[in-house]
Amino acid sequence: MSKMRPANADDHLFSQSGEFDGLIGGDVTVAKGVELTLNGLVNGDLRIESGAVVRLGAMVGGRVFNNGGTLVAA
Repeated sequence: MSKMRPANADDHLFSQSGEFDGLIGGDVTVAKGVELTLNGLVNGDLRIESGAVVRLGAMVGGRVFNNGGTLVAA
């Protein structure tokens, strides 16, 4: 049996810390001060704001813009 994963066809802003394992069809922004473990697939760009921490296990179809955050490969 396969695990159900959330899907969002639009852009998404992560404004709270946590974990996401699913599909985002647009761009992703991780807000200042947020700690996020990101798995699955981001179809667009990934933007990491100042002070954010992203543990990236997701495939990113676009570009990654690090605006002063921390990016860790998971």
